[in-house]
Amino acid sequence: MDGAAGGVSAQLVLRGGIDLLNHRRIIGWAWDPGAPHVPVPILVVIERRVLGRVLADLYREDLAAQGFGTGRCGFALDLPAELLSLRQGYEISVRREGDGVHLPGSPYVLDPLIRVVREE
Repeated sequence: MDGAAGGVSAQLVLRGGIDLLNHRRIIGWAWDPGAPHVPVPILVVIERRVLGRVLADLYREDLAAQGFGTGRCGFALDLPAELLSLRQGYEISVRREGDGVHLPGSPYVLDPLIRVVREE
């Protein structure tokens, strides 16, 4: 969904995805086509609690080759150790700080019995 389609303002569009999500770490990318050279500030949230903030500014050659700005739109965040002790499944939302626009596919479900969830 690029640009102003279906009544959605171009500034509310966020492209990206999660490459790895487990109880210890989240790795992904976020890119704003309305500001293609500006790193996206990301919030990682579980049940309204902010687990962490990260700037999507890590260089990724694969994203540069696909034309996502300069390729500086990757992020990685270590999650709190307490997530390892949770006995039930839960949702982790990944969204842009400021306007709260979710990364495509967010929220992600992390099941305590399945230690790794991958999104393509």
